[in-house]
Amino acid sequence: MPKKCKLYREKKSDTNRSMLLQAIVGPITPFIMIYGIYILFNGHLSPGGGFSGGTILGTGLVLCSLAYGSEKVSKVFSERVLTVTFCASLAFYAGIKVWSFMVGATGGTTGIPLGTPGTILSGGLILPLNISIGLAVAVTIYNFYALFSESEA
Repeated sequence: MPKKCKLYREKKSDTNRSMLLQAIVGPITPFIMIYGIYILFNGHLSPGGGFSGGTILGTGLVLCSLAYGSEKVSKVFSERVLTVTFCASLAFYAGIKVWSFMVGATGGTTGIPLGTPGTILSGGLILPLNISIGLAVAVTIYNFYALFSESEA
């Protein structure tokens, strides 16, 4: 009589994780994160910005979680830290947009100098808005991965 197949997948422990994956992801993750921050900060000067930079940062977190396990990632980025980061970035974005709409409706300026065109601080409010969007997107992407990986176990 044939054996019954398992209808569930066993959760991998840290000891079962691929050593090759850890050897590749370990050295490459800092470069992925730095590239994500670069894209985030230069979004008003070149292609990129909040969404694409946040996607790269979130993907870096997902790679770390795949290689080392979500337990190790959650020691640094706990659920509380991710929730506070997400809520603070959305509140900051909403506050800045409301402030700029109110100031713009009255014909005033935002108070942030535009700087020299082509430099990183030349976009006025665009840079802080890109950073807040990027943080929200990075947390969202990691949360999607965490939700789907929990349903696997």
